[in-house]
Amino acid sequence: MNELFDFLGVVPANFFKAAFEISLIMLFLLCLYHSSKQHGWKRTLREFSAGFFLTACCESVGVLSGAYVYPGYYFYLFSIPIVNPASWISLVYIVMELTNRIVTRSAIKHKQKSVFSFFKGSLISSLLLLAFIDASLALVIDLVMDPLATIYNWWIWVEPNNIKVVAGNVVPYNFENYTHMVTPDNPIHDFFAGFFSEGTRYPTRLFGIPLINFIAWFVFVFVFTIQFRWVEFKEEWSDMKKTLVLWCLMIIDVPFLCMLLIVPNL
Repeated sequence: MNELFDFLGVVPANFFKAAFEISLIMLFLLCLYHSSKQHGWKRTLREFSAGFFLTACCESVGVLSGAYVYPGYYFYLFSIPIVNPASWISLVYIVMELTNRIVTRSAIKHKQKSVFSFFKGSLISSLLLLAFIDASLALVIDLVMDPLATIYNWWIWVEPNNIKVVAGNVVPYNFENYTHMVTPDNPIHDFFAGFFSEGTRYPTRLFGIPLINFIAWFVFVFVFTIQFRWVEFKEEWSDMKKTLVLWCLMIIDVPFLCMLLIVPNL
């Protein structure tokens, strides 16, 4: 394999990083196409744009606050790689489609018309069940994905001793240039710095990753899917109203979820 890379004049680490990035972009496009065929373009644009916006905003705040960085990608949206929000909403879409099939088959097995039958027609109980399954499946994926991404420096959390990540104190295993290695000085960083004036930042770690990351993953998916499903269950609403309500919810979610992701010093 190394001989092939030498013959082609390609650096293996750069090749695999580019392949990873391109694969996630293709996954996003594939999910976008599948959703448009299954649910139509109006619902697809509503779901994917809202999920992309929510993740991009919260991840950007996470980076600007100094919690972590995403070095060495090729395509960035401000401080984060484009594949980050694109892959997040793709995985959430896949998880929701899988949940729909699990619940539908279970309802058929029990000779019931829908998941509502399990809770005597309760919309709230049904939404909570679906969102819990969605978030649990997403968390399982994250427990596998994030440790690998951390090992290969595809994203880097702040060190347990709170040393700021700068060019030179990590091995550039999978990136040639020190792109986005340093958290830029900005008001967001100054604001959140006040929450970590004493002691270590995120001392509780699982697989080398702060525990709050996995908690945030579960909460993010739970909140997004329960809101999205609630909007889509409103069959009497027009597509315009569904879109406006969903986007209003995303705008409200951003500050609350950012505080959840960054502030708890677990």
